[in-house]
Parts: sequence; structure tokens; C-alpha cells
Amino acid sequence: MSAQLAVAQLAATLPAPVPGADVAAAVPQWWEIVAALAPVGTLAAALVAAVVGLGTIRQRSYSDRRAEFWRRTEWALEASTSQDPQLAAMGTMVLASLAKSDLIASDEELQLLDAVWIDPIAEAEEAGLDEELGDGEDDGSEHERGPDRP
Repeated sequence: MSAQLAVAQLAATLPAPVPGADVAAAVPQWWEIVAALAPVGTLAAALVAAVVGLGTIRQRSYSDRRAEFWRRTEWALEASTSQDPQLAAMGTMVLASLAKSDLIASDEELQLLDAVWIDPIAEAEEAGLDEELGDGEDDGSEHERGPDRP
């Protein structure tokens, strides 16, 4: 019986309900809806930032790899024109390897490397140095492209 008495005392202290107030309290206001969706918006913003960040990292990595590719290409071009036959052979081998790289962005870049290293390979084969250059079966007219090259 004491529980009923406590409930009755509590009910007496509460204000009397206003007719129609239950309906208005049941419909959420616009700021309550926005507040409920705030975590979803925060998650969406974090996902967009992560995608943009990863894209930036990938682009930067590719840019750095291309810069290093061209630094190696410059060294190989200089080495392939050296008076030292071993250094020239090494430079030509490096150029042949670089020509197969997936870092070559265009056919113009590939043609540039072809123009530089195919003639020295043909000259080396004629001089009997094709064992130093690797594959002696290549006739020098075209090079083997990587698996993703047409």
C-alpha cells in the first residue's frame, strides 16, 4: 500500500496535463532530428576526408616514383654514352629495364627511350657484347613490353 501512496503523492506534485499536449510532445522538432543525424554527418565527413587523403597519398607516391624513374633514366643515358665499355653496357641494360617499366606514362616517352637504347643494343650485338646486355635473341627492332603494355 505504501507504493500506491508514493505514486499518488508524486502525481499530486506534477502539473495537470494540458489537453492535446501529448500529441505535440510525440512529434519531434526539427532540431531534434538534426541532432539525431549529427553522428551520421560526422561519419560521412570523416569518410570523405579519408578517401581524399588516400587519393593524395597515392598520387604523391606515384609522382615520387616517376621522379625517381627519370633520375635513373638520366643516369642510364649518361652511362650508356660512356667511353668505358662496361659502364656503357650497364647503362644500356638499365635503359632496357626502364623501358619495360609501368612508370612510362605515354608512348612518346617510350619512343624516346627506344630511340636511345635500341641502337646501342644493336651495336653491342654486332660487337659480340650481347651476353653482357642480357637477352641475345632480341633483334633490336623492338623491345619486350611489360604485361600491361599493348
